[in-house]
Amino acid sequence: MAFSNKAPDPRAKVASVMVSQTAATIALALLYLLFCLQHVVIGTAFEEGQGLSLGSTALRLVALCSAVFFFVRERGIASRLRAPFFAIVACLCVLAISTALSDHRPIAAKFAVRYATQLLMLWCILNVLLLYPHLRGAIGRALIIALWVGLAAGLGDRYGIDWIARLSVLFHGSDALKYMPRIIGLYEHPATFGAIAVVVAVMACQLRAEGAIGKLDLAAAIAGAAAALILTEARNPMVPLLMLAAAFAITRGGRQRWLALSALALLAGLIAATIWLRYEELTSASRESFATMFSLGRTYIWQGAFDAWKERPWWGLGPGVFQFLTPDFTGGRFLRGELHAHNLVLGILSETGMMGLIAMTGLLMTLGLPALSGRTGHTGRRWALNWLVVLFGLGLFDFYLPFYGFALHLSVAAALVFCAPAGEPGADRRVAGITGEAQS
Repeated sequence: MAFSNKAPDPRAKVASVMVSQTAATIALALLYLLFCLQHVVIGTAFEEGQGLSLGSTALRLVALCSAVFFFVRERGIASRLRAPFFAIVACLCVLAISTALSDHRPIAAKFAVRYATQLLMLWCILNVLLLYPHLRGAIGRALIIALWVGLAAGLGDRYGIDWIARLSVLFHGSDALKYMPRIIGLYEHPATFGAIAVVVAVMACQLRAEGAIGKLDLAAAIAGAAAALILTEARNPMVPLLMLAAAFAITRGGRQRWLALSALALLAGLIAATIWLRYEELTSASRESFATMFSLGRTYIWQGAFDAWKERPWWGLGPGVFQFLTPDFTGGRFLRGELHAHNLVLGILSETGMMGLIAMTGLLMTLGLPALSGRTGHTGRRWALNWLVVLFGLGLFDFYLPFYGFALHLSVAAALVFCAPAGEPGADRRVAGITGEAQS
């Protein structure tokens, strides 16, 4: 019997990995787009007339089934995930108690279910990236694809392409088009789309540094984020980018400093263009103080949210309730049901009080401390700090947690930090690097 001494062709291995990565990317992108179908109504829930959307239902079913699958597969909870598990349970308990104590239980229950769904999806994403680290690149590419789908949908709405406009209302209500010519993509508001685009760009930078995606993927993410910021005319999502660029310009040297200074100049240009495009809107309240005028009334909302927290300091008004009581805490200003606290900390305090802030801080610590403690080395610690800047930068002037799209992206970012490879790169990371370089 003759035996062949011919070594396996490494190109076949690379081709096999690329096929599986491509299939995973497409499947994950389609799954995310399914979650975004928030205006395909399949039933009625909560108060009369409140629709149950296909996207929300799919999100809950996938989250529940995945949680059960991972529990059975691991015969319990993986040891590394025990701290996040208890932190998530603590957040769920706070939601339940805050809802039970709320004077507006129907509203609080509706938003409590929304937040609980997002926490459950965070748990599932943590399990996915811990057990299947080779999917890091596929998840990143899927969200880049979704970003460009959102850009295409927004441009189709903006320029009156009929079939795109008909498809877009599956993702958001037709009333959301009142923001035009600012585009909203697949989401409820231009600022939400801008914030998601920023998260995708930072995520792509981290994955490229790990070798999980290629140069073309990174370029697509950055170009998509820049286009989204220009077309949404959103100012708030630029804040964390300014903070990151300034920090790099101060702490780095050589080529990195020049890149950071170039990014600062580009962001300054984007902000100037945004102010010019929205000048009439920004100066519509010129009779108010400059801070109130330039922030579009946020000073009144912040004061109202602070007063709401003082009224119910420990458990808050209930999940999502403050935005329906905004006129009561702002002297009759603004419309009922439209404006949340527009600040991350004030949003949590006004809705779930000090207990909610403690629970959320605990969750943040359990997700970030492993990286900050050095388990993943200097690179992991740097990215954990970068994501803290992004989170608090986005939370300075807005409150994005109630929105499914942003919460899912943030969950992926948190899981990327928490599940980052420890020590020296392993086999999965080398495979990811091969795939990324092949695709670049």
